[in-house]
Amino acid sequence: MANLEIYKEQLQKIRQYARENDITENEIDKALQNSFRILEKKEKKVNLRFIVKIMFVILFIIIVCFISFDKKFLVVMLMRNLQNSIYPGLKLIRKIAVPVIQHYPSLSELYDEWCILENPYFYVNDMDCWPCSVVHFIPDLTGHHISRSFNVGIPYIKRENFSDVRMKDIQELLWQNSEVFKTDAMKVFSNNKTYRNIQDVMGKNMDLNFSKNLYNHITWRINRMTAGRILRKLFPKPIDTPNWWEQSTEKFIFFDEPKSPPYSLPNPECSNIMIRCTTGTRLIKMIASSECSASCKSFTVLLSAGKTLWYNWWYWRPVNLPALNSTTITISYMTSFC
Repeated sequence: MANLEIYKEQLQKIRQYARENDITENEIDKALQNSFRILEKKEKKVNLRFIVKIMFVILFIIIVCFISFDKKFLVVMLMRNLQNSIYPGLKLIRKIAVPVIQHYPSLSELYDEWCILENPYFYVNDMDCWPCSVVHFIPDLTGHHISRSFNVGIPYIKRENFSDVRMKDIQELLWQNSEVFKTDAMKVFSNNKTYRNIQDVMGKNMDLNFSKNLYNHITWRINRMTAGRILRKLFPKPIDTPNWWEQSTEKFIFFDEPKSPPYSLPNPECSNIMIRCTTGTRLIKMIASSECSASCKSFTVLLSAGKTLWYNWWYWRPVNLPALNSTTITISYMTSFC
């Protein structure tokens, strides 16, 4: 109470001094409000420092726990549970990020390239290969809805009712949104050096002007939100996708001439993978991952227009092969879910 009385007394002295020096009441009030704002800023800085200290303490505890516990147990636990929880856990953050990215599109460049190079020697010791060891053929599960208890080690085929996506459809979409694709998704990977970007592919009418050996293969990788949303017009999300799976930002479109050589399909950021053939025909050889090669068999499936292949890359590392009777260009779309 004494402190409050002292505060009132000092405040009255300030006001009295201001009046004696011809300072108006409004100016006095503004000066006092500015002094309160300075105090608030100091208090916020103190709170921020406290939060940073708490975060460092939590991080230190996590590191100590990681060192103390059995590393093998932690690796197995993370491998089984964390991979399929990344995108569901970040769903809210992604929804918040969309308006920010729309307002500042240049921020999407931070997510454009892989931040870590894929380790070709990556190997999981003592991996449980039971999920793929029970597979004796690749079933057609058209009309079947996947439940949470479904064995993700089983690859399967589904037929979808979607319009065939041909080269001219992609050309029209590219020309209509040329500015977006110029900045967000131009680069392609090809065994033909004349195809340096997606405009080269579209401008040279690859579907009409075949190469001499029918050998061309092109991979177009899209990893930015704006370009990805535009591509949904041609490549919508499958209707019967489990609602607890979240689609990744990373997408691939493959262009293959009839005799395009075999190539391994990439391992996207999520483990549940869908590859959809929109036109043409290719063979997909399902090869068991190196950890499960002793327990799981290899299978080959014909992927034609209107079919979708689902698999999990923890157990399968597919190779895309030319089909014997193929005479047209094959366009395939690939994405992943967590």
